[in-house]
Amino acid sequence: MEKKKKNYFWFILSTLFIIFVAYMVAYNSGYYEANMSRKSKITEEKLQEFEQDVKDGKEIDIKDYVENDFVDYSSSFSKLGNKFSSSIDTFMDSGLSDFFEFLGRLFM
Repeated sequence: MEKKKKNYFWFILSTLFIIFVAYMVAYNSGYYEANMSRKSKITEEKLQEFEQDVKDGKEIDIKDYVENDFVDYSSSFSKLGNKFSSSIDTFMDSGLSDFFEFLGRLFM
């Protein structure tokens, strides 16, 4: 009886594809935008303080009113995954059309 050889290439390729899809879903679902909007929220107390400072004619600096409670939980793996998914997205957008254009020129 012959042992069936495992094809590691397809296993690695499918795993990378699943990771890519997971990152794209997280990006497109608004997770990134929610994190960015959290950085720029002004609380109600700070808004009232801002309005009072405007009435009093004080010098205004936005850094005094914006609370930055954002904690970056990204790691080198998540940054690598995001970069990888972006490069695949770029390849799929432009690289594939260029590839088929190249194939079209070969057979003309």
